[in-house]
Amino acid sequence: MGARVFVLSYILAFSLHFANTFPFRPLLFGAPLPLLPFITMLFRLPTSALLLALAVLTEASSHGHGAHLTSLRRHQLNHFEPRLGSAAPKSALNRRRSCRPPGSSISSTQTASTTKASTAPSKATSAPPSSGGDESGGSVAAGDFKPVKPADWPTATQAGAAPTSNVASASDPYLKELSKAYDNSGNHFFTDTHTGDMTYYGQGLGACGDVYDDNSFTAAVSHLMFDNWPGASYAQNRNPICGAFVPGRKAINNAGEMVSVIQSSISGYAEIGGDGLINCVGTPDAQCHIPLTATVTHGDKSIQVKIVDRCAACLEHDIDLTPAAFAALADQGLGRTSVTWKFDKW
Repeated sequence: MGARVFVLSYILAFSLHFANTFPFRPLLFGAPLPLLPFITMLFRLPTSALLLALAVLTEASSHGHGAHLTSLRRHQLNHFEPRLGSAAPKSALNRRRSCRPPGSSISSTQTASTTKASTAPSKATSAPPSSGGDESGGSVAAGDFKPVKPADWPTATQAGAAPTSNVASASDPYLKELSKAYDNSGNHFFTDTHTGDMTYYGQGLGACGDVYDDNSFTAAVSHLMFDNWPGASYAQNRNPICGAFVPGRKAINNAGEMVSVIQSSISGYAEIGGDGLINCVGTPDAQCHIPLTATVTHGDKSIQVKIVDRCAACLEHDIDLTPAAFAALADQGLGRTSVTWKFDKW
């Protein structure tokens, strides 16, 4: 920068010397008239004043330009470089946060999942072996495992794998028939042993209309199985794969109020709407079904789970578990692993 000031100063001094030596008015003959007073004043200023002004302007211009470039470079670096102390993003585990597609809604005829946050176990845990591996806790060695029949399992069984009617009638105004177990002896989904992948997801309100948390031993089956189960319809909470309805009932009275019409020792109830159809309430304090159970085996461990949900992303023989159920069989860090499972036959 100093060299440039020196050269420009030398040129200006030479020009002023030339102008003082020779008459300069002829040189200005071709200049526009408004500029003549300014140019005349410029050449009459002392040489030292002009040199000082030129040096100041040159320095300010150079400093501003350099500062601008420095700021620009700093901005570009900060844009592309990560912040100090920030950790690189970790790849997510292959877990399924929800086994239903987004955008589904809950209605009186179709129940969708609204998963809720829950703290999942950080590592696999196991409890002392028992006669079964239901929510009582942990896994049992596969060779020693014996599934436990639910205490509230219905004592009566319907004629087939699907109900004869889902609508209340004069002969069955409260649909008591739907609180009987189904005969799935001819249903290949029920009788086959399935080999596929197991994953885990955050539980909540499942497709069957019952609410469970991440610490429950519950599971979702593939939509290919759920939607093709005998008796399945658009109303997911009335799908027979969800199991028999609990005996308790509420129905609308003459005043239009929903009141209890059948009391039961089993907690929970189902509602009979004005259209004569049965539905679940979908709250944690109102159990709606007595779910089918299944035995899930991975390696040398087995557990028992309740089938309560529908998995939209699973293949036909896959099963989607809660975090607690998955951790009882394998390290959650796997996210996905092979498994064999089958429905328990009561």
